[in-house]
Amino acid sequence: MNHIWKIYDLKRIIADGMVIEATYACESSFDNSSTRNIGEISFTTGSVSDADFIAYKDLTEEKVLGWVTGSIDTASIESENSSSIANQIVQRSLITKRRGTPWQ
Repeated sequence: MNHIWKIYDLKRIIADGMVIEATYACESSFDNSSTRNIGEISFTTGSVSDADFIAYKDLTEEKVLGWVTGSIDTASIESENSSSIANQIVQRSLITKRRGTPWQ
């Protein structure tokens, strides 16, 4: 099973660049099947005056992913995606008839 975590979007305060929300996803794939789980997380702590504040223009996906994955149950999400893909594979194996012509 291959699980790839991504940041889809960030919401920030324009005046100071403080990120207040991230939209993230876990995209999973295996054996020609795939699924994804999309979520949002709000950041309610921190300040632009903090010593470790990172300006919006200097953020990387890896840094924001660290914030996200450090705050959510990644194992549960990956397990849910794995179960969904396993179900897709089982359902595909139950197909016994197909439509079509051999020349398409």
